[in-house]
Amino acid sequence: MEQITSKDNKKIKHVLQLYKRKYRQTHREYVAEGYRTVVDMIPTGHVRYVLAKSTNGVEEGLQELCEMYHVDLYVVDDSLWKGIDTTIHGQGVLAVVCQKESRIEDFTAHANGLYILVDGVQDPGNMGTLIRTAVGAGVKAMFLTPNTVDVYNEKTVRSTMSGLCKIPIYTHVSDSDLENLITKEGIHLYGTVLEDSVSYEVPTYEGPTMIALGNEANGLSQSILRRVEQRISIPMYGPMESLNVAIAGALCMYKVQERKLCLFKVE
Repeated sequence: MEQITSKDNKKIKHVLQLYKRKYRQTHREYVAEGYRTVVDMIPTGHVRYVLAKSTNGVEEGLQELCEMYHVDLYVVDDSLWKGIDTTIHGQGVLAVVCQKESRIEDFTAHANGLYILVDGVQDPGNMGTLIRTAVGAGVKAMFLTPNTVDVYNEKTVRSTMSGLCKIPIYTHVSDSDLENLITKEGIHLYGTVLEDSVSYEVPTYEGPTMIALGNEANGLSQSILRRVEQRISIPMYGPMESLNVAIAGALCMYKVQERKLCLFKVE
């Protein structure tokens, strides 16, 4: 366990770089903040090193976990910590994590798997919540169109609560990629749309299933709507037209899994 006492330390400079998207793309790394998130990520094998604030003291469990998985742990002087932690009431622990490489060319659909397509979601918190929920709901993989927020943005990472390390995420998915998923992998695409839709309780979601979630303001793009097999919507029981995309996504994920489970029991 090494002590860091200088603001010119290379580890600190590297962390500060990773708060900018171009450096995240160059180094294929990102920053994860918070004790629970870091502890959950260490066993995945994607954590490069951990920084801990000196005045907090390094918890014994964190040190033991780093030693167990051969992850370098550095203690940073309190005077240097303010500039490297982006949260107002941070927990004094962060990690530099390698981005998981998911190549769409290597993708193979599960026979009855659930997948999520995110089209243009812009809010980092919404994106992070969708990832965290997808992991909890047993989603097999997520696919993101090019105009979607960077999943390695620190706000998104914070919202995922370590979920980024636990699910394959395919970014910059093109129209032709989506067409291949539908035609070659046999995935059934459902789009969350208010107009001309059926209740999300109606389909059985048999076979590999993909739910498309659109931009917070504009919904799904026309190129995706043209490929949708069926439009689905969530019933509103009060005077509200629609829900936040992260909430809508969560309801859809669990509803689909519920319907798939019912189908499995019937068979």
